[in-house]
Amino acid sequence: MESPPRAELLARSIELVVGAVRGASVDKYGGPTPCSGWTVRDLVDHVAMMLLLTRDAGTRTASDPSLLTTHPVPFLAGRPESEWSLLLAGQAEPAARAWSEPAAWEGEASLGGPPMPATALGEILIAEFTVHAWDTAVATGQPLAVPAPLARATFETYAREAPRMRGLGLLGGEVPQDEDAPLLDRALALSGRDPRPYSTGRRLRPDERRDGAVGPR
Repeated sequence: MESPPRAELLARSIELVVGAVRGASVDKYGGPTPCSGWTVRDLVDHVAMMLLLTRDAGTRTASDPSLLTTHPVPFLAGRPESEWSLLLAGQAEPAARAWSEPAAWEGEASLGGPPMPATALGEILIAEFTVHAWDTAVATGQPLAVPAPLARATFETYAREAPRMRGLGLLGGEVPQDEDAPLLDRALALSGRDPRPYSTGRRLRPDERRDGAVGPR
């Protein structure tokens, strides 16, 4: 079966993470996540920032520099947390639409840092949104069905990009996994997360948590 086009995968990964955020109860915002040191609130804020940066990268528009330094991001600041998921969802379509044209995948693009090939950046975004959907779901006790094409794209991207990203401090250390583990679990392990305690239904103790933060904060 032919894999979906990258633009479709990016749209699906955005839909997945937005769905996880919308399913997260606000009373869990203060709780921990698989990203070391991040609460659910921090993660929601990070996803909101990523959506705006994704939109701007796809349209080659300079992003507001405050997105990287102001938390929560400006469009969430001063708004009740009960409104955050709806506000965040409103940024999903513009982010996906910005990468819906072939031109978005050509040349170079940036998320506020040095430019890189747009194809590689778009593939990293697919992986990041997929993994953050998992982060949000497991942190808030939600089931999450990751489509096989997204799991494969996420694994392939981290298999290629994780060493470089780890060297930049954007990923935690790789977690050993069996070669016959599910593809999504192997992708999560490459990103610095240990999926095994969650997949068995056992929540991680604080001393078991690993540094799986993705992206600058």
